[in-house]
Amino acid sequence: MTEIDSVKENLNGYWVMDLGRRNTSTETILCLKFNEYSAFWEHVIIKNGMLNKTFEFNTSGPVASLIKVNDSVKIELVNLGGADTTKIEYLTKTKFRINDITYFKHKGYPELKTIME
Repeated sequence: MTEIDSVKENLNGYWVMDLGRRNTSTETILCLKFNEYSAFWEHVIIKNGMLNKTFEFNTSGPVASLIKVNDSVKIELVNLGGADTTKIEYLTKTKFRINDITYFKHKGYPELKTIME
């Protein structure tokens, strides 16, 4: 995880938050889209497998960017509460860990594809 372009390529897409063994009708999907000049970082709550088409968007989501610090790529998040630089704890093509939260790659839902275009 030392090259920004490689990290961008692996992070772009949809990630479902690992809830462990909890049985729940709610999924938290992290939608990430990093491009050359901007980034889209949004948590979307999906209830009942999209059967009721309910979305909850975080209206004050952070502005995210990837930065290189000491030969390591980190995520810089800026929102109304301030700024923070966060280490990417683990990243593969199918698993992502940040702030002690694990996400797994998700194919997304058709409704989500329109918000990331």
